[in-house]
Amino acid sequence: MNATSKRSQAGFTLLELLISVLILSFGLLGIGGMMALTMKSNGSSSFKQLSVQSAYNIIDRMRANSQMAVAGSYNANNLVTSGTPTIPSAPPTDCTTSTCTPAQMAAYDIWYWLAKSVAQLPNGCASVATTPAPNGNTLVTVTVQWDDSRANQLGQKSALGSATSASQTVSGNQSQFVTQTLL
Repeated sequence: MNATSKRSQAGFTLLELLISVLILSFGLLGIGGMMALTMKSNGSSSFKQLSVQSAYNIIDRMRANSQMAVAGSYNANNLVTSGTPTIPSAPPTDCTTSTCTPAQMAAYDIWYWLAKSVAQLPNGCASVATTPAPNGNTLVTVTVQWDDSRANQLGQKSALGSATSASQTVSGNQSQFVTQTLL
């Protein structure tokens, strides 16, 4: 009688082990799915951060060359709704290695910003617009747009900014960061 009860207990322990392994494997699959979702979301967050840095990069360049910014020399637009944005060709004078006039610096800043900073974003494109504002100020509107298909696949809306900054989803997979400031 004692030998019979040991045999039935050994089989029951094996069944418990199989069920435990099955539950553990489902738990690990769930953790793996959460990790994949986190990685996609993290990539989208880095694109948002890069767009903010890019927008403030050109604003800082405009403040350093305010004479040309007020004159409209920084106005540029390569925003696209689909396809790859067009990046302007490099200016003839490389202002990092030679002395430039304010106009040459503005042309170099816009080229560098679009070709190097904004181009880091997937299908990154941008625009800068200046308009006269009261009290002799100039209103600068900077828009940075990129393909944010990761966030859109996750069903996330871009929610970033303040009263003078906003991030929003535009058409399809495109997201956009817009900021305004006075010079």
